[in-house]
Amino acid sequence: MGDFGKGNVTESATHNPKSRLKTAIVLVLGLFAPIMISMFNYGWSTDLSIQSMIWTYNSSPYMFSFFGFSLIPPYAWASMFPFLLLRMVPVFQIHRYYNGKTTRKRAFIASFVGDGIFLVSVLPTLIMSILFSSFYIMLPLPFQMIVAILILWRSPLPTPTTPWESEEKPKSWWEKTSDSPPKKKPTDDDDVLW
Repeated sequence: MGDFGKGNVTESATHNPKSRLKTAIVLVLGLFAPIMISMFNYGWSTDLSIQSMIWTYNSSPYMFSFFGFSLIPPYAWASMFPFLLLRMVPVFQIHRYYNGKTTRKRAFIASFVGDGIFLVSVLPTLIMSILFSSFYIMLPLPFQMIVAILILWRSPLPTPTTPWESEEKPKSWWEKTSDSPPKKKPTDDDDVLW
């Protein structure tokens, strides 16, 4: 994984036929993959909750759920809107990378944005709950980040070859010699006007 910075951005986009599929995979994971799993221990029972950007699962059934699954209400999307925008950053950068508009290194860094900020914010809560045997444990599930990194690692764009890297350098038009014989400069004897 040490060659993430290799591969320069070319002026003409190198269209990858599978770029739409790779972008769609990261987009679907950003919207529908679970973000976190939470466990509540009440002493007499343990409640399990899984949440994504669109849906949620709760092991204790409540109203408007189908076997514990329910959609997140639209009014809750307003509070999650900044996080939703962060989840779209890897989608945008992977699309740009596979169309030759950014580098692999930038797409790799963008892969951490969607889940990385949530991962960093949840780690103190996770450590505290493990240390103090808390009744509440929250585990992040960075599926989008892991899959985006795997896509970038396993299918890099081919590095473009340039003509000046070949052994025999082609001459430019001003270096080429003409095949026709050189013109003879007129002398005073050849000048017909005199």
